[in-house]
Amino acid sequence: MERLSPQLLLDYLVDLGTALMSVGCPTHRLEELLVVVARHEGHHCDVFAVPTGLFVGLRTPEGETSMTTMVRVQEWTNDLERLTVLDQLVNEVVARTLTIPEARVRIREVLAQPPAWSKPMQLLASAASSAGAAVSFGGSLSDAVLAGLGGLLLRAIMYGLSQEPGVRVLENFIGGLVAALTAWVSTLVWPGHGREVLVLSIIIPLLPGLTLTTGLSELTYRNLVAGTARLMHAAVTLLSLVFGIAVVVALENAMALHSPPALPREPGAWWVQVLGIFFASFGFGVLLGLPAKKLRISLAAGVLVWGLTALTRPLPGAQSAFLCAFALGLVANVAARLTQRPSQLFLMPGLFLLVPGALSFRSLETLLSGDAIVGISGLADVVLVACALVMGLLVANVALPARKVL
Repeated sequence: MERLSPQLLLDYLVDLGTALMSVGCPTHRLEELLVVVARHEGHHCDVFAVPTGLFVGLRTPEGETSMTTMVRVQEWTNDLERLTVLDQLVNEVVARTLTIPEARVRIREVLAQPPAWSKPMQLLASAASSAGAAVSFGGSLSDAVLAGLGGLLLRAIMYGLSQEPGVRVLENFIGGLVAALTAWVSTLVWPGHGREVLVLSIIIPLLPGLTLTTGLSELTYRNLVAGTARLMHAAVTLLSLVFGIAVVVALENAMALHSPPALPREPGAWWVQVLGIFFASFGFGVLLGLPAKKLRISLAAGVLVWGLTALTRPLPGAQSAFLCAFALGLVANVAARLTQRPSQLFLMPGLFLLVPGALSFRSLETLLSGDAIVGISGLADVVLVACALVMGLLVANVALPARKVL
């Protein structure tokens, strides 16, 4: 077999790497994949990936450096459908049913495709995820309705502001501002609702729990720069959300229009919780880019996480998180083996419901409100739970590997 041109291989690796990073592939998985692809083509590859950039260097089989390049990754999100398509594309190149020039064209086509869901459906998904989250936070059905309307409003405002250049850096600050305003007005008009439940539920898609867990995972795999960058991104996101809420609290104090305290409520019946998980799973599945035919994956992951959480509820938070992540990781790896699809396709929807985003937000809010001891203790719990999730996934990968890099 004729050896591939180093320049063509390098261009393919760069196209593939930047595409995978833009759809949410963790850096440690990306680096391993590119090394495997280059080795399959008869070259050695050195890869260094951070969330905003990719460095790729090729070496000949004799160890001599042939060329090195660096590219900047401007946009990134979590899109499981595009990730799955790119994984299938890599498999076709390895199987020699697709040439590398054809693969490069396909990569550009995949990235140019419109989202799996229209903007109205994404608005509906935001409402569903916020409504479902309100139930999981102990809210009533009326809380879920208000949270759903708040999530819908927040996403609509985000879409409108996204057309303005430079406003993305204020996205989380505006999100906290809108969530706090919505909760404040709602509790003034309809007294008795829990403001904390409404605020947390409305901003749930913005909470960086997944970023925090991914960052700790990358640190565990010794991707120190990438992991640290993600942890700092999570911290800045939380600070921006809290400062947005603080502005509304200051306005409330200045106007002396305080909401009445929330009425005590019993936890919802089991069918209410199941309904909340259904809506949250549907919403997160859409926001993660799953098309309609694959939404059952998100729903199944939500039911699994709900059942695991219920079974492990008597345990301390870190132990419960470890067991839930371990079981979820095993199921995701089994599904990846059976379907020859990336394990992240089955892992991410469930992990989205496990990550300690709400806990981290509460802890930081408490810390900034002046209760340093409780706030720091809460942040320590956040790190412990996130580490437990990472360790649960690592043990699952060792006990039953997915046999796929992605």
